Amino acid sequence: MKFINFIVVLLLLSCSSEHSPVPSSQQDNNTNDDDNSAIINILFIGNSLTIANGGIETHVQNFYNEGNPEVIAYTQSASISGASLKEHLMAGLAEGAINSKEWDYIILQENGIVATINPEETLASILDFKELISSSANVFLFMTWAYEEQPEMTEQLTSVYYEAASLTNYSVIPVGLGWRDFEAENNSISLLGSDGLHPSNYGTYFASAMIFNIISNQQVGQIPYNANLTSAEANYIKQAVSEAIATYY
Repeated sequence: MKFINFIVVLLLLSCSSEHSPVPSSQQDNNTNDDDNSAIINILFIGNSLTIANGGIETHVQNFYNEGNPEVIAYTQSASISGASLKEHLMAGLAEGAINSKEWDYIILQENGIVATINPEETLASILDFKELISSSANVFLFMTWAYEEQPEMTEQLTSVYYEAASLTNYSVIPVGLGWRDFEAENNSISLLGSDGLHPSNYGTYFASAMIFNIISNQQVGQIPYNANLTSAEANYIKQAVSEAIATYY
């Protein structure tokens, strides 16, 4: 079985166009004390939509660093470009990360194409993850966005993510819904990158800000982290995130 898992990982890597597996952590291991109630452990499992532009885990880490000083965050990503949640289950990287420590939060992100054309696979995979994850962890489903010239994806993603939430009692982080509204109302900032699939720097910041706000219960508009955006750009995006959370979460 270990040999088969190794082959699966190699196949996934050979299909990757931008990123390799990223089992990254954003906090020095000397501060990683599971018994310290001030430390929040967060694991991201996804693909290149999660790890683009430095990785959502990095930006969430930075939001925490500039937020409540009494809370220390430890973030890690177990992500492979192009991977679906089913492929994660087959490869074993995510399972190894899940079992590596006690996580406070786990964020699951499905491949958008799989979620829209094969929702049954997505639902089955999320249920399989539920069997792997300790009941003490708070699990969130990171709903992604419609690709360029495929606006129908938003409704399809909404359907499968919220059905998965109803089956598992997990909460949906509705990035894709807020993203749709932002793109419809704004012409000067594009959340999509030039390939029409991956997020731009603005898009990664938008997703990271929403995820941070929801899992930390800290108002993103009060956090000074701008991710090298101008203050005006960052504040505009944070305001849109706050409105989306108020509307959809």
